[in-house]
Amino acid sequence: MAAELPDTEIRIVLISYADGRTDGLPVGAYLASYNPEGDRGNGVATWTRDPAQAMTFPTGAAATACYRAVPLNRPLRADGKPNCPLTMFTVAFW
Repeated sequence: MAAELPDTEIRIVLISYADGRTDGLPVGAYLASYNPEGDRGNGVATWTRDPAQAMTFPTGAAATACYRAVPLNRPLRADGKPNCPLTMFTVAFW
């Protein structure tokens, strides 16, 4: 039997790449860890199927801040827009 999870914790769930592709992605997995500074500012995310191992956020605003985090070591993309590595994915807040 799975452990009960608090209703007040929000998790980030992977849906697809931003362009809708799902090849090679663990669709439906939860964000377990995220370092926007990782991989020289390209971001490093790990995903888990276990909701108990997922990162949790107290509010939707906090989850959104993680999703849109800009790495200090590479704040801008080549086109001059803010670099938000995790936005390469479409996600849901659950």
